[in-house]
Amino acid sequence: MKSGFHSATPMPVRSPCVKVCEMDAATRLCRGCFRTQEERDWWVAYTDVQQREALRRCEQRRKALAAGKGELAPSMGIVESRRKGGL
Repeated sequence: MKSGFHSATPMPVRSPCVKVCEMDAATRLCRGCFRTQEERDWWVAYTDVQQREALRRCEQRRKALAAGKGELAPSMGIVESRRKGGL
């Protein structure tokens, strides 16, 4: 192996969970990570690409709520996943 060689394998996506697992009744989002219940339930089944998209949506939701804006990214919900062989 050559010095400086970089693997093409992407780093695993870290869960956004911060151990504040409480759903907000008004937003229907986790107060700690800003995921929907479906996103929390299906996190381990999502592919890396799906997890990164869920993280992007969580960040959008966090920023929108902090700014007092009501426009929140929709839930990823239940999606077909190669990790669990689909639905």
